Amino acid sequence: DGCPNLPVRPFGSEEPGGASAIVMAIARFHGGVLLLSACLARQAMSLKTVTSGRIEGKAAKSIILDGGSVEHELLICNAYASQKPLAVYRVKESRYLTGDVPIAYKECRSFPLQLQEGEGFEFQQGDLKIGTFATTGLPKASTTLLLVPMRRSLKALSAKFQSHAFVWSKTAQVVVLDAFQAGDAGKSATVKIADRGGDGEGDKGRTREEDLRFDSVVSLGPGRYELGLNGGPSQSVVQIPMQTTENSRHVVMRVGMEGGKGKDGKDIPAYPQELVVFPQVGAVAQQSAASRSGNLASAFAAVLLAAVLAVVA
Repeated sequence: DGCPNLPVRPFGSEEPGGASAIVMAIARFHGGVLLLSACLARQAMSLKTVTSGRIEGKAAKSIILDGGSVEHELLICNAYASQKPLAVYRVKESRYLTGDVPIAYKECRSFPLQLQEGEGFEFQQGDLKIGTFATTGLPKASTTLLLVPMRRSLKALSAKFQSHAFVWSKTAQVVVLDAFQAGDAGKSATVKIADRGGDGEGDKGRTREEDLRFDSVVSLGPGRYELGLNGGPSQSVVQIPMQTTENSRHVVMRVGMEGGKGKDGKDIPAYPQELVVFPQVGAVAQQSAASRSGNLASAFAAVLLAAVLAVVA
């Protein structure tokens, strides 16, 4: 029907200037394994409100109450290779979003927040400020916002960021990112996904395999999959299971860093090439249950609204 492909939707940029926001292109796949949702953007329509009016010559209040600020789920996945965790400071409220427990390397953590345009989040390692992210172009409806800090380069301590705003979908959405810092040897790597819909263990349980490009977002049908790395400096990466459900959101990141010498002559520690998949198998069931709960609440609200309109009529 002419619907455009859904691009990855960044919701902010590095400060200052905002010119460093990273836009990721959607990957196209053919075959039965990956089900690309070309019309997801159409499903992510903005909410309309009903203003107050008059009923039988009398002033009436709005049927739909003002919901106030939209609450988003900010999902921060730490891909910044370091033994030191990252503390996140919310400039608007002058407080640490992470409290007394910073986010460890390779960890993902969610924060329910009422965000506003232009908010700043400072990322710190102890007393060292490594970067600031500013929110722009926030979705009007509640959703999950992904924010991934990573090293700007092999020898740099400063961070860069990738961001994505998920949309509601009947299919699972998977964001595939590359935060591995290495030379030319690591540029050719891709993520290989295998459909685990078949019977049996090992290769007997795999029915189809395809490659996922980095810096892309794809949609998958509900099911069981295995993810691994194809190419790159190491072939020893283990297969990681992933289970998808309706409207589940997933993050797949290649992380790690080659060692070497810094600009000051000091040794740069090496971090092995690894594949991080979030959420882990089992946690997605809780995510799916929460999504179903939200859908039931929306359905109940729609029935209640219909009853109110019937009484008014």
